[in-house]
Amino acid sequence: MKRGMVTESHVVIYCDTCGDILTDADGESICFDTTNQAVSFLGADRASGWVYDGDTVRCDICVATQQCQRDGHQFTELECTVCGIFPADHKEY
Repeated sequence: MKRGMVTESHVVIYCDTCGDILTDADGESICFDTTNQAVSFLGADRASGWVYDGDTVRCDICVATQQCQRDGHQFTELECTVCGIFPADHKEY
């Protein structure tokens, strides 16, 4: 049984583009025992919007930004339905 202060290693996921850390609904970082476990999580978890392509990890915001840069914004009257930018804030890339 472990007692007291113990240093342990774990894996957390950071966005390769912006450096944001993957968190749970409470804003706490999600810790994994192994890199394989983290990769499996990203492959199974579509709700977070984070993507791992086998080389690069991107957060939901960077994925949306990349999609809008590639395909253009999809504006309603209020905002882009992909990245959330407001029409007044829109600038060409």
